[in-house]
Amino acid sequence: MTMRITGLASGLDTESIVTELTKVESKKVDKIKNDQKKHDMRMDKWKDLNKKVVSFYNKTLSNMRFDSSYIKKTTTSSNNDAVSITTSGSAMNSMQKMSVDRLASSAYMTSSKLKSKMGDGTVSNTTTLDNLVGYGSVTTDESIKNKVRIRFGPEPEAGAKDEREYVDIEIKGSETVAEALAKFKDVKSESGYGLNANFDSNQGRIYLTSTTSGEAGSFSIDYSATDMNVIFALGMNNSNDMRYNAGEDAQITLNGLEYKSNSNTFDINGLTITAKQVASDISLTTEDDTSGVYDMVKGFLKEYNELIGEMATYYNAESDKEYDILTAEQKESMTEEEIDEWNKKIEDGLLSKDATIGRVMREMKNIMLGSFDMGEVDKNGKPFKTSFASFGIATRSYFETEENDRGQWHIDGDEDDEYTSGKDDKLKEMIKNNSALVSSFFKQISKNMYSKIGDLMKSTEFSSAYTLYDDKTMKKQVDKYKTQLKEAQDKLGKVEDNYYKKFSNMEKAMTKLNEQTNSLAGMLGTG
Repeated sequence: MTMRITGLASGLDTESIVTELTKVESKKVDKIKNDQKKHDMRMDKWKDLNKKVVSFYNKTLSNMRFDSSYIKKTTTSSNNDAVSITTSGSAMNSMQKMSVDRLASSAYMTSSKLKSKMGDGTVSNTTTLDNLVGYGSVTTDESIKNKVRIRFGPEPEAGAKDEREYVDIEIKGSETVAEALAKFKDVKSESGYGLNANFDSNQGRIYLTSTTSGEAGSFSIDYSATDMNVIFALGMNNSNDMRYNAGEDAQITLNGLEYKSNSNTFDINGLTITAKQVASDISLTTEDDTSGVYDMVKGFLKEYNELIGEMATYYNAESDKEYDILTAEQKESMTEEEIDEWNKKIEDGLLSKDATIGRVMREMKNIMLGSFDMGEVDKNGKPFKTSFASFGIATRSYFETEENDRGQWHIDGDEDDEYTSGKDDKLKEMIKNNSALVSSFFKQISKNMYSKIGDLMKSTEFSSAYTLYDDKTMKKQVDKYKTQLKEAQDKLGKVEDNYYKKFSNMEKAMTKLNEQTNSLAGMLGTG
């Protein structure tokens, strides 16, 4: 790069002059930066919109194509404090009787109070086991092993062989109470049963509980296979002051039959019953959930309206072509409010009159305007086609609606719709009286739209799968902008170097001329 010497001899503002002389090249660099930034913003906007369409496609549209989405049930309980019910579509309409006989519980052990051999007998988490009262008092063996065997599961019947899962823990007398309990907490049987353990220094007691509720998660110390030093020291030796409660399964009685669960949840014939408190004489009533189908249709229309509204807003916006990304110099002469307003113009207009958005909107709107022969006849016995109008669903008047809200659908009688809430709710009546027609129509609408959007999102030479816009082409353009910007910046640098070189040569010549002039003046002055 040429050394850039400013006007030392000439007194010229060389930098300003070069800036003016290279304005054309500088504008080319700024133009590429502007286009590059807008392109990135356009891509981000498309990614966000595409994500919403894919979600609509994969969830709402996909689900509404199947019969199961229209088979909705609800169950009411006469005692919501005692049970809560979740109902699947496979549940039978019925009235049932039940009781909650017992709630699930975890096995729980509370040790007797621990005492230290030292000082006032107080024990902390840092007290070592060999300093606890009881440690070393039950054996004369010099090499105390301190093995503790924990078994999991309900106690076997008297006289039966104990075949429960077990885990052995090796604990040293030099370990602290906290270190010993950490080993209890690390216990894990083959079936995944384990323990929680804690020492309360205020109470001086250790608390053990099973990590799994119910009978199967119960635990006990196998005293016949355990070296008792640790057990005596930790207060787990079945003394009068120790307490143990085995884990129990929850139990309910439904229609005269008992059911058990290691949690408080039961899955029975399409019902998920969660027991919350012991109670009797509970009535369960299962019936068709018409509100569930209504809410699904309402949710479908809401999501569709939001997508169409967003697309219309992008499509109908003023173009961003008249608004370039502001340079630092331009921002200096503007207020914050002016800058925000300018940037909003750019942001809003990035997808103005975008051909892909226009095509997607047309296809979606055409499907929503469809009508189908569902075998229905009017009061005179003449066949007619079913459409949204058959269910009291319509768009608002063209002249009463803002441009970006046209093409959005409203349900007559929808209490959340400010425009139609006062009308009769025909959809709700149709779901109650002719649910088969409702499901057939909306399955057909969703299938058609699912198929069309799927076609629009197919992978092509220009776009990836599940993508509406030409993302491959846009990604290639990103690389082109990088290349163009580098080339333009390199060219600008060369032009600047050339001008600085010329000015440098001029400065050198003027310096030499000044030296000669000064020398001549000096000689003339001497003479």
